[in-house]
Amino acid sequence: MSFMHKVGQFVKREFIGLIYRLRPRFQARWIITFIIWLVVLTYIFFGIYFGIQIYAKKSESAMAKFSSKIYPFPAATVGGNIIWVKTYYKQLSYIRQFSAKTKQSLPNEKTLRGQIIDQLTENRLISFEASRNGVRVTSKDVEDAYQKIVSESGGEANVQKVLKELYGMNADEFKDLVKAQVIKEKVQNELIAQVKILHILVKDEARANEVANKAKSGEAWDQLAKTYSEDVKTRDNWGSLGWIARGNLIIDNKQVPEFEDAAFTAKIGEVFGPVKSQVGYQIGKVEDKKGKIQMSYASWLEGLRKRNKIFVFIK
Repeated sequence: MSFMHKVGQFVKREFIGLIYRLRPRFQARWIITFIIWLVVLTYIFFGIYFGIQIYAKKSESAMAKFSSKIYPFPAATVGGNIIWVKTYYKQLSYIRQFSAKTKQSLPNEKTLRGQIIDQLTENRLISFEASRNGVRVTSKDVEDAYQKIVSESGGEANVQKVLKELYGMNADEFKDLVKAQVIKEKVQNELIAQVKILHILVKDEARANEVANKAKSGEAWDQLAKTYSEDVKTRDNWGSLGWIARGNLIIDNKQVPEFEDAAFTAKIGEVFGPVKSQVGYQIGKVEDKKGKIQMSYASWLEGLRKRNKIFVFIK
């Protein structure tokens, strides 16, 4: 006997039992009780049915999606916080419609589901950590980010048309995605450690030592950069590399971890180097520092995943 048949037999017995108990006078209170029990049993029955459809059969039918708006089906839990199936279905719908409209292929079913869950859990982890560390994203922050997209994309009407046609979403649903991105950017800008750095790049070691000594003795940094730096992209702007986080500094298409490490170790205002790297010898000067998380964003996020219990129910 199948599971669903057993459930049906149970509902039938309960229904007949209620009818039998109500037979004496069918008083109003018993009728109300009967109706309540009927509603509850019906709700439970369909909850079990659609739960099987969603979790076991991985259904994406219209009824399964509709049921996720009525029943509190969890797609995953992240450190005790629930990601609902209805949210998962929305993301899946956006991606499927975009693929259909643009004729772009999707990964296999298991991979696609895993990617969606990974993104949703990542968003939840970042949002929780942002709140815990005092990083706030206001409705104005979200609206400003949205309006920037609108101004860069041909206006409100055009944005809403693209959203509807390519993704099947409205402006409010899109703003939920914008909010997740704004939180991520604020975490990267406010929590992850960064240094604001100037540099002078010299290929020859002897010349690099000469420039370093001049910089450390107080000679004008801007003139030294213009005269000696072989980084043509920055030498006329004091050799400014702007704000950098760990793992993000690339010069001549090459990463320079040795220079990064020295920059994060140095104090504000300190001239350091020359540091030998793939691109030559670099003399650096720290202008400012910010952020309290002393690791790269990727390493920090990986640590969050390991520290928090994540249970996935849709696979």
